[in-house]
Amino acid sequence: MLSKLFISTAVACALTFGGAIGASAQGSDAKQDAEQAKKDAKEAGKDAKEAGKDAKEAGKDAGEAAKDAGKATGKAAKKVGKTTAQVAEDAAKETAEGAKKTGKTVKDAATPSTTSAACNDGTVQTGKTKTTACAEHGGVK
Repeated sequence: MLSKLFISTAVACALTFGGAIGASAQGSDAKQDAEQAKKDAKEAGKDAKEAGKDAKEAGKDAGEAAKDAGKATGKAAKKVGKTTAQVAEDAAKETAEGAKKTGKTVKDAATPSTTSAACNDGTVQTGKTKTTACAEHGGVK
């Protein structure tokens, strides 16, 4: 817009001063220069408009790429979350099974299934308790 004003002013000055001096050749040259400047300005405007369209398309493409990247990141995070949950569940099961086995081992060590006892008849017998071991042998010594 500023260039159009400048060109119009230049043309008006050239015509005014060119006519006053009486140099028609100078007026003609100024007119041709003004016409060429007008054409150049119009071409520059077209180029700027085309550059604007290209920038708009590039912005759209960048937006789509960001959207796709966000979706991919979300899917990957969801998959990692599921895998982590499965690993945690498996670890919990293994820990529970290990604790159960350890508890049974401790129980078995603390309470043996049989015991030995010296009986009144002079024999040594085994049973769940000393009393039951010697029940048929005159009792515990």
